[in-house]
Amino acid sequence: MDKIFVAIDDSEDSLRVLAFGQSFAAQLEADLSAVSVVLNKHEIATRRSTLKARLANHHNENIAIDVVAHDSAKEYLGEIASREDAGLCMMAHGRRPVPEMLIGSVTAGVVRRAQRPVYLCGPRYDGLIHQRVDVLAVCIDGSKLSEQILPYASVLAKRLGARLQLLQVIDTAAARKPTMLGYTDVMESAYLTALARRVEKEQGHEVDWEVLHGDPADSIVSYLADSHNTMLAMTTHGRSGLSQVVAGSVSHEVLHETSCPVAVLRP
Repeated sequence: MDKIFVAIDDSEDSLRVLAFGQSFAAQLEADLSAVSVVLNKHEIATRRSTLKARLANHHNENIAIDVVAHDSAKEYLGEIASREDAGLCMMAHGRRPVPEMLIGSVTAGVVRRAQRPVYLCGPRYDGLIHQRVDVLAVCIDGSKLSEQILPYASVLAKRLGARLQLLQVIDTAAARKPTMLGYTDVMESAYLTALARRVEKEQGHEVDWEVLHGDPADSIVSYLADSHNTMLAMTTHGRSGLSQVVAGSVSHEVLHETSCPVAVLRP
């Protein structure tokens, strides 16, 4: 990635993602640009003027702003997110309980269209705690779909000089027999060990791993609660992207509750 784009609109809330975009671009030694999409050409001047004023209020007046007219913000931003030379950062500021509203319809549409990870900051994102990325934690659930984000995560971790970590959650509610938990724990540990070795061999990057227990979303959020300078990476298994995944899904809950940025890929 040679350039980081930060998608913003005319809401004050969307400007919060700029803090992450700036630190992310600086760590990658990439250029930074803010991009905003309007429906009609006659809205460009007004949107640019509004954004410049708001950026100045946040002492970000030197950030380049590109305001474009397009009939679909989801499509335009999805194309940016799919570029190999670019990374797209967005604010996910939806509300419960409607799934798409949990992250915002535009954000959901971009994730659905993007062919590469999209870098999201949820409503609890804290730029003071996560000022850079020293740890890139990748959520793996044992499926080939979840593993598809690993090549992106490994390359990104190398570029950032970050530690790559694999996270697997054993859902204890699914273990009906007392003896099953220990067996599952051993099996999952073996799986993560083998996966970590494979990534190390294929990507030439040292990997560590951690097995968590409990509800998947709660366990991940709790594990990250005391973390600093961390990014989480995960896939969404919804066929139509995050907007179509049922409320309460792991992707939704983690994004809504964690304070760190989250890289999301729809395989």
